[in-house]
Amino acid sequence: IGGNAWYDVARAKWGSSWRLPTKAEFDEVCNADNCTWLWTTQGGKNGYKVISKRNGNSIFLPAAGYRYGTSSYGGGASGHYWSSTPIESNTSYAYALYFSISYRYTDWHYRHYGCSVRPVSK
Repeated sequence: IGGNAWYDVARAKWGSSWRLPTKAEFDEVCNADNCTWLWTTQGGKNGYKVISKRNGNSIFLPAAGYRYGTSSYGGGASGHYWSSTPIESNTSYAYALYFSISYRYTDWHYRHYGCSVRPVSK
């Protein structure tokens, strides 16, 4: 679904150079050989500053939690970020990046949950 404006919210909202990251890209960022993850607070929000070991560039991923229906869960303690990679065997799921102060990994998530997005561009 990455780059398809019908499914990819980044492409739909921001245009042709933007897309959601793939599961493989999130896996690469989670690998300790590639990035350093520092739990910190920026602008009053908890989250991770993720620093590339290749070029020193960094991003901040707020621990925004997730939504289900009208309720929100884990805000300030965990992050849930959509990838553009669906589960091929069941289209009700897609991969997401999960993290808290004690873990980070990618796994499937129900597509009807409200996860954060962190668009990427060329």
